[in-house]
Amino acid sequence: MRKYKMVYSIGDSISLGYLAVLVMPLAERYAVVHCPANAGPSTRIAENLDDWLAGYDPDVVLLNCGLHDVARDEDEPATPADQYEANLRDIVARLQGLAYSPRLIWARTTPVIHEHQQNEDVIAYNEIADAVMAERKVESIDLYRAVMDNDPEALLAPDGVHFTPEGYQVLGQTIADYLLP
Repeated sequence: MRKYKMVYSIGDSISLGYLAVLVMPLAERYAVVHCPANAGPSTRIAENLDDWLAGYDPDVVLLNCGLHDVARDEDEPATPADQYEANLRDIVARLQGLAYSPRLIWARTTPVIHEHQQNEDVIAYNEIADAVMAERKVESIDLYRAVMDNDPEALLAPDGVHFTPEGYQVLGQTIADYLLP
């Protein structure tokens, strides 16, 4: 029997950024592991989920995807909205069907201020995810609101997508506060 519970994070570069912050406040109760890559869009997660989880039986799965899905390819998001919804449904169903029954927590996509991504797309895709997560009774952490309530222009890096150290601190602490009673 392992001493610590495990939080397994599946997400994009934003999750990699807040991971370092998240590890410290959780250290006494949780081991924190990230999937072996930048998970990227929901399609990549769906394709790699089984391989990424092989050999792990986490107590908590912290899931996030959306930024790569809304990244603009020409004039449209890279992943069409209906495909994003289908991918989320598939991913959540598979995670909820795991024999070891991890606690599944969705992390809402963070805002963007970037010429190739539109924040309106983030809002729309968050609404899609909210509906899927509510239907499947998945817990959610509102990282979008955590940024918007704490001066997004000061927290977002100059690229308008990633975060300053202060921004990652806000994100990591928001998640830690949610996981710790």
